[in-house]
Amino acid sequence: MVRQNQGFRKDLNFEETTDDALAINNLAGVGIAGDLRIIQNNLRNISTVSFSSVNDGFFFFGDTNESIFTNDDIVGVSTNITVGSGVTLFVNTDYFVCSSDAETKFKLSSTPSSIGINTIVVTTASPANFLFIRKDPVYQENILNFVQPEISDTVNFNYFGGSNVNDIFTSTLDANESARFEITRKYKTTKDTSTTNDIKIEGTLIINDPAKLNTNDTGLSSSKSPGIFIGTTRAFSSDNNPWTQVGSALSTSSSLVSIGEINFANNIIIEGLTATSAGSILATTFTHKLPVVINGETYFLLLRT
Repeated sequence: MVRQNQGFRKDLNFEETTDDALAINNLAGVGIAGDLRIIQNNLRNISTVSFSSVNDGFFFFGDTNESIFTNDDIVGVSTNITVGSGVTLFVNTDYFVCSSDAETKFKLSSTPSSIGINTIVVTTASPANFLFIRKDPVYQENILNFVQPEISDTVNFNYFGGSNVNDIFTSTLDANESARFEITRKYKTTKDTSTTNDIKIEGTLIINDPAKLNTNDTGLSSSKSPGIFIGTTRAFSSDNNPWTQVGSALSTSSSLVSIGEINFANNIIIEGLTATSAGSILATTFTHKLPVVINGETYFLLLRT
């Protein structure tokens, strides 16, 4: 059998291995067979990725895949796929990636952008267990892109910043992964954001309630009810001290009351108890007191049963 840098040995009766890759690796070094496989029949090179889901007309293939599908990539499917009413993707048919985010999702067009995008309307995918097959041919211009150019200005121009191609790929991947992580920590209007950072606010903080979940007790218990929370406690909310008009009077269930101006009269109702105002009565005869803030000052309503 052939051994590295020795060829076929006479004492082994010139036995020839049937594993071509092993033979090439033995003769030229481990890994060379894989390198040659890329060049050999390079127009037939392909890569595959599993379909994940369909949403809003996009095909999703998951953010854990290392495959990147960019616009105008030529792809096919591993089996005939029904993607909508009367719409089918066929095996051995070329489709063109469009509207790709280059990470997790893309749409398909029946024509390339050089002719004009003709987006295929997708609402479903049946069957759901299929592969996207991308054509990855290697052309001469692809190889030439990695050839170091002649550099005449070594001060204002450099090639890969002094790094090699593999280092650049690694640093680019690191930058993308860092950016993806930082995006999850940015404050967005479309998604919830959790952060351990301190938040400093200068000016007015306004919380909108377009769904009107804060207008009733049922809505307040919803996880989508807007508000500012410290732990699980709603804080700094207009619902903390609600007043509602009952007839000609105002009513609240809060035990700590803030009032701008108040006029006491007979038939005061507090927590379901009917009370009447009193004249000159000694304070020692009262058994309870209720704090009330009026114009920034705290007063106490003296109560007795």
